[in-house]
Amino acid sequence: MLWTLGQINYFGRADFNNIIKKQPQPLRTNASETYFTILFYAIPAWFNPKTVIFHECSYKNCKLITDKKLLSTSEAVIFHHNSFSTLPDKPRGQIWIFASLESPYHTSKHFNTEKVKGKFNWTMTYRKDSEAFSPYAFLKKQLHIPVKKYTSIFMNKTKNIAWVVSNCQTQSKRQAYVKELSKYIDVDIYGRCGKPCLFKGEHCKMHLSKTYRFYLSFENSLCKDYLTEKIFRMYSNSIDFIPIVRGAPNAKDHLPQKTYISTSDFQSPQKLAAFLKIIGSDKTRYISYLKEKHKYLASAYEKSDFFAGLCDICYHLNVGTQKPKTIDLNKWLWENQCHMPTDIHVPN
Repeated sequence: MLWTLGQINYFGRADFNNIIKKQPQPLRTNASETYFTILFYAIPAWFNPKTVIFHECSYKNCKLITDKKLLSTSEAVIFHHNSFSTLPDKPRGQIWIFASLESPYHTSKHFNTEKVKGKFNWTMTYRKDSEAFSPYAFLKKQLHIPVKKYTSIFMNKTKNIAWVVSNCQTQSKRQAYVKELSKYIDVDIYGRCGKPCLFKGEHCKMHLSKTYRFYLSFENSLCKDYLTEKIFRMYSNSIDFIPIVRGAPNAKDHLPQKTYISTSDFQSPQKLAAFLKIIGSDKTRYISYLKEKHKYLASAYEKSDFFAGLCDICYHLNVGTQKPKTIDLNKWLWENQCHMPTDIHVPN
């Protein structure tokens, strides 16, 4: 099942109302003769335009195309961050949209700032201030919370922290953080940066969650709103450990309280380790985290990349409240967005 912006209203607490920008219901029927064409110019290899179905959006009168020959007749054109090798001439009045699910550290290197200066009007990213908000996933509060034998789950755990990782050197210096953390609590690393896991894909994490108490959901960048599948995949009925988040400094704006532990709440890896030992040895407190986490499920992110953002684009094209403006893309990407780690000492 795919959950759209108009359908996400599952959070019971008022402080989660700002997670998404809710789309008002259409002011007119969708029987209108007006249709908007959205061209996805040079789509990324992983994106399948056939999965986009606008009838699940608030406004349904949009069509996504990939034929560049129809550039001049399209109302809006989307450019993915790594498709900037060549840019066409921009028709007057057309809306150009910058799209990316990556942090600035992995986007700006793909294009020349001067080449795109004055070209873009909207953005479609994981950031909440994008005109087209496309997070990696949404969290849905379950109507039927799974029944689990939590005491048995707790008693079967004999190890502390697991981490599956394939990118060993990152801007967030997560590898340095883990190296320091492992001085105070045991951390087992799997994947390309560690030892092989006996199971592939998500089955690896499911298997590890049977014996490990915690899992490191560490992002490659420390940027506002930047939370990826590394944390959202933890919100699954089949995964039974507590995730430790390191990424967006405002993770609390996206994730329900008491369902995760954030490194940003601790001055150092040593202090985090001390806290984890307390939680990991306290059956009541540990189970309370698991029970709270199991109240939520993550949306089907594998099938919904950019879908919510495309719904937003269609909405804005219909309503016209987001007037085309010129974005200083380099400034928009970087200003007050990312930071280097301050809780570990990293030699120059």
